[in-house]
Amino acid sequence: MNIIMDFDGTIHDCAAIYVPAFRAGYKYLVDSGLMEYRDYPDPEIISYLGFSPKEMWNQFAPQLADSEKKKVTIMVSDYMAELTENGKAVLYRGTEQALSQLKENGHKLIFLSNCLHDYMELHRRVHGLDRFFSAYYCSEDFDYIPKPQIFEEIRKEHDGEFMVVGDRYFDLETAWVHGLPSVGCTYGYCAENELDRADILIGSISELPQAVDKIVNNIDPPTKS
Repeated sequence: MNIIMDFDGTIHDCAAIYVPAFRAGYKYLVDSGLMEYRDYPDPEIISYLGFSPKEMWNQFAPQLADSEKKKVTIMVSDYMAELTENGKAVLYRGTEQALSQLKENGHKLIFLSNCLHDYMELHRRVHGLDRFFSAYYCSEDFDYIPKPQIFEEIRKEHDGEFMVVGDRYFDLETAWVHGLPSVGCTYGYCAENELDRADILIGSISELPQAVDKIVNNIDPPTKS
């Protein structure tokens, strides 16, 4: 089975690096007179996790010129990279064990994230993701088209059946559009009921191998756990 996995909120607990980076980018916009200041609580900031940078800034500050959106995207990305290099980026507890078990069980893991290419490569190196993943795809390399469209290219390059694992609706949308089984990760950054259409819901990444087994072996119709 080819398992297409999201990264932030599914494997990587990225709030620790995203929230301070967001605040730094927002401070630049306020200090530059491009936005008025208001207090953004962490949960509101976290709600933007999972969007591509282009989608995120279009929602958060649609009035900004594209040049400013690109500039602040780079600022936020650089800040996150610095924090990652300094050991602040962490995978969810149990991630390495779960991914190792999936690979040992003969599954091919495919990385698909709404992120920048450099971000993907940085985390690939820092976390040693090549131990687990056989292929890598990110939205920047496809001009930020939605994941269901990126999947059209992925399935040309990999034989066999596919399933999708993620913590936001735009991760699982690939499954819903293409009729694939899916696992929704409620421990990530989803809103309430956002993943209700997933075949199985899990509250910890440690539950993922069992959820995959249920889908692969079709033990009863897949149900939400």
